[in-house]
Amino acid sequence: MNKFIVAIVGRPNVGKSTLFNRIAKKRHAVIEDVPGITRDRLYGDAVWDDRHFIVVDTGGFQKEVEANVKSKGQPVLEHNKKFLEEVIKQVFTAVEEADIVIMMMDAESGLLPMDHELIRHLRRHEKKIFYAVNKIDGPKKESTLLNDFYSLGVDLFAVSALNGYGFENLMEQIVAMLPEGEEEKSEYPKIAIVGRPNVGKSTLVNALLSSERMIVSSIPGTTRDAVDSVCSYYKKKYVLVDTAGIRRKGKMAKTVERYSFMRTLRNIEDCDVALIVFDAEEGIVELDQRIAGLVHSAQKGVAILLNKWDLVDKSAPSLDIEKIKRMVYQKLWFMKYAPVLTISALSKKRITNLFPIVDRIIAESSRRINTQTMNEFLRKTISIKEPPMYRGRRVKIYYITQVKTNPPGFVIFTNQKEGIKEQYLKFLEGQLRSFMPFEGVPVKFYVRQRKR
Repeated sequence: MNKFIVAIVGRPNVGKSTLFNRIAKKRHAVIEDVPGITRDRLYGDAVWDDRHFIVVDTGGFQKEVEANVKSKGQPVLEHNKKFLEEVIKQVFTAVEEADIVIMMMDAESGLLPMDHELIRHLRRHEKKIFYAVNKIDGPKKESTLLNDFYSLGVDLFAVSALNGYGFENLMEQIVAMLPEGEEEKSEYPKIAIVGRPNVGKSTLVNALLSSERMIVSSIPGTTRDAVDSVCSYYKKKYVLVDTAGIRRKGKMAKTVERYSFMRTLRNIEDCDVALIVFDAEEGIVELDQRIAGLVHSAQKGVAILLNKWDLVDKSAPSLDIEKIKRMVYQKLWFMKYAPVLTISALSKKRITNLFPIVDRIIAESSRRINTQTMNEFLRKTISIKEPPMYRGRRVKIYYITQVKTNPPGFVIFTNQKEGIKEQYLKFLEGQLRSFMPFEGVPVKFYVRQRKR
């Protein structure tokens, strides 16, 4: 049984994201007192009175862009107009796929022409609509601030998304319309798509989903929140998370950018596999290296995607994949275990090759090698190269065993813990990967002193 979908719509800064977070019971959307913070459709799982459903936050519905917005001293009205049209398109896509719509209005600013216009649009869709008037935090405000909205001739719900006034009443009325049923359990592999702004992350997700799930624009940073989508490939499902583009520290001064950066880090921590998207035409830059370093530090399975490869093909058609890998690994020397794939998200070239790679990475991450096999490997490795002497004493490694998966972790027991240096651990890792590649997966060695 598919979950019912409840979409929250309204003009900018009426409190849609605050209500979304209260319903989803987590700080999910980026919130700040700035109109237009939510630009894409943001989905969250919700439950009320044992009724499970999906709640959707949308961008603010608006018809005008302030003409005094400047970019490098030049007006950008037309630029913003096109972007605004995409936001509005996202709003109505959310309405079309929803079973129930919450139309949010702002009691403090009153009923505005934009509210009337949005309501006219909503009535064409023949959806069940709940009209919520936000920023009413008590009976006194309810008795005075609702008067302006009675002219709509609809049932009104006075709420405060911030402090919860009227929230229970609204939710009880909504869930009364939902079918009874248990939550669908899903353990789909979670894939985080990360990279710096404007490398094509949202274009890739939209191509994989074959729908305009995210707003795609040439403006760097179009995706401010991480956005989850379920994607099917040969009857197998995956959760795709398009994350906000990570910027240089100097460009993250705004609170909103900092929130998005922290959410991106959390999505990296929560994912099974991270797909790092690079702009193949620009090459790997310092910020790309830092982003790859974040994924490596999080010890996540990873694949490297060189996007916009169709542009490189035209300028350098003779490049072969092995040469490409060498160039990539020169910049990402700490991530030589990651597979490299050249794609074009815009033309959908080779994008479905991602799924078999993701499946292999997940399988490798959960691989467990028995202790006997590991110690046979250890004997062969030591016969090639023993650990160097430490303080005039021979360093012995007695045995090795795997202690964890996701990612794989191995403990080695030695007579001198301080004698096992990082350089020798890297040698061990290189030998292990020639024995068992662990494609796309970091491995970790833990050194333990054997008790006497």
